Amino acid sequence: MQTVGIIGGAGFIGSYVTQQFLENGYRVKVSATDISNKEKYAHLSALKNAENMELAPLDVQHLGQLKAFAAGCDILVHSGTPFQLEVEDPQRDLFDPTIKGTE
Repeated sequence: MQTVGIIGGAGFIGSYVTQQFLENGYRVKVSATDISNKEKYAHLSALKNAENMELAPLDVQHLGQLKAFAAGCDILVHSGTPFQLEVEDPQRDLFDPTIKGTE
């Protein structure tokens, strides 16, 4: 079984990407900034073949974490970007993670 890592796999679009890979027989590793927040990721548990999915911690601004997340993945999908309505510093909280996560 191939493994796909999905950065942002719990978000609005990413959840659908996660669902498609699970339904097509892949093992799926979904990135999460805070894996202790079970309620935030509960919708993923209801997906078909959710037993083939794992949540893995990842801050895309840290290269070491990104390499650890990608290790063992046959496919890597980047579908994540931070989204918040209220931020203290838009550059730091929204733009930097988006840009650094794709460099």
